[in-house]
Amino acid sequence: MGDLTLQLEQQIQHAYATKTPLKIEAGNTKTYLGRESSGEVVDMASHSGVISYSATELVVRARAGTKISLLNDLLAEQHQRLPFEPPSFAGEATIGGTVAANQTGASRPWFGGVKDSLLGLGLINGYGEVMQFGGQVMKNVAGFDVTRLQCGAMGSLGLITDVSIKVLPEFKAGHTLTFDMTIEAALEAMLSWANLSLPITGMSHFKGLLYVRLQGGAGGVASASTFLGGEKLASKAAEIFWQALREGSLLQPRHDQTLWRWSGASDTLTNTVPNTSLINWAGAERWVLTETSDTPLEGLVQYQGGDRLAEVYGAISAPQQALQQRIKHAFDPHGILNVGRLYAWM
Repeated sequence: MGDLTLQLEQQIQHAYATKTPLKIEAGNTKTYLGRESSGEVVDMASHSGVISYSATELVVRARAGTKISLLNDLLAEQHQRLPFEPPSFAGEATIGGTVAANQTGASRPWFGGVKDSLLGLGLINGYGEVMQFGGQVMKNVAGFDVTRLQCGAMGSLGLITDVSIKVLPEFKAGHTLTFDMTIEAALEAMLSWANLSLPITGMSHFKGLLYVRLQGGAGGVASASTFLGGEKLASKAAEIFWQALREGSLLQPRHDQTLWRWSGASDTLTNTVPNTSLINWAGAERWVLTETSDTPLEGLVQYQGGDRLAEVYGAISAPQQALQQRIKHAFDPHGILNVGRLYAWM
């Protein structure tokens, strides 16, 4: 694998010297995210494998091309799990792409996002320099928290080569309750229950039903279930629902539709995000389907479908744009990495 790292380093160094745009690929499960970009392919699929895993220290380190499914299987053998519950996309999603796209499952309000479990990473910047950042407070000389900056950067700030992740023990027990509720009633219930000391790891509303996932010790789950009431969902049906939510298959836009994503305060009123089809993260994440011909929705991210040459992440203020451009220049001075994937001007 050392030779492959050297090849990646040399490829980026050559691209830097010739100002050749590069397009980072691995499992190709997130091509629908961000703007369309093009360039010479940097293939990370074979840069895979677990470098180290300490079940006692609750830390795993893996190369960027390592599949989420492989990590899940490895951790399950030791009765452990990834805290941020990432999608595996039919077994093809990789840990590097997951970090770059900042993808987190239903448990985010309780266990945090990708950046909260990321302890460090390896990186090749736009100069072709190999860098290693370890520890949650490690910063480079410019003052950037490099590890966390990579979350959601879509490969625009460097090529992730490996990641170190904090893991957690598996839950001892768990089941899902359902409640027949309108969106308004569900948001009120989620806001109320999220503030209680209950072993909740997921709350989502879809097609008139509020789903509440309880996970933890057997006694705590049983007590919370009695307190909340509702209908207990069969384990297989619950597994299918949470997997579909995690994999993003509950809402699939047609060719003439666009899927929009909103994220914000969980107590935001329903009329702030009208025509919501799906609520996740106890109200902090909401999804809207529209016809592609409709006017773009302000304040929402164009997640899937629609014009991928447009600014799918929406407009940002001039000061924010200037800051983004300075960060981009620090990591990738010639602007060769995933050109325009985040914004047309990056």
